[in-house]
Amino acid sequence: MVTIKFLFDIASPNGYLCHKVIPDYEKKYSVRFDYEICLLGGIHKLSNNQPPMISNANIPNKFNYFDVEIKRFVKLHKLTKFCFNPNFPINTLTMQRGALVAQQDGFLIDYINSIAAGMWEDKKNMGDAEVLIDHLNKSGLKGEKIIEKTSDPEVKQKLIKNTEDAVNAGAFGVPTFFLNNQIFWGKEALREMPEYF
Repeated sequence: MVTIKFLFDIASPNGYLCHKVIPDYEKKYSVRFDYEICLLGGIHKLSNNQPPMISNANIPNKFNYFDVEIKRFVKLHKLTKFCFNPNFPINTLTMQRGALVAQQDGFLIDYINSIAAGMWEDKKNMGDAEVLIDHLNKSGLKGEKIIEKTSDPEVKQKLIKNTEDAVNAGAFGVPTFFLNNQIFWGKEALREMPEYF
């Protein structure tokens, strides 16, 4: 089975959108996505990139197109729960460390489903530790236990290493995919990648 590495940080709305369509995509094409948890802010810093809301701020046509293009994707895939979070930008450091904890303990997708809903459906300020813990608990996950483990030095170092490795491999943003040693960026890559399976 073809495996696609997916660089993921819940800070990216496009990362969220890709995550939502991946289950059907995996079934359709008989592929598997391997989530590589990283820190988008770190990728931007190390690659000398900026988030679209900053880099496109003085380019109105491009800034506005970003919204149009997301709405098209949402409509195409019927992602009716998606909405922009009024608390954005949100510091996702703790959430991403929590994702590594979940990955180590074998419940990564359940964890991502939870934080994805909090960030991009329920409009919660998931950068607030108390809000995050409460949300995880309400999702049936052990919020306190997960967040406690995010202070583990190994977890912290793993996030740093994943982020550095992503940039060294050519990444400059999220979502980024690696397929057969080739890099694909953006959710539009989901349409392009089948030609390379």
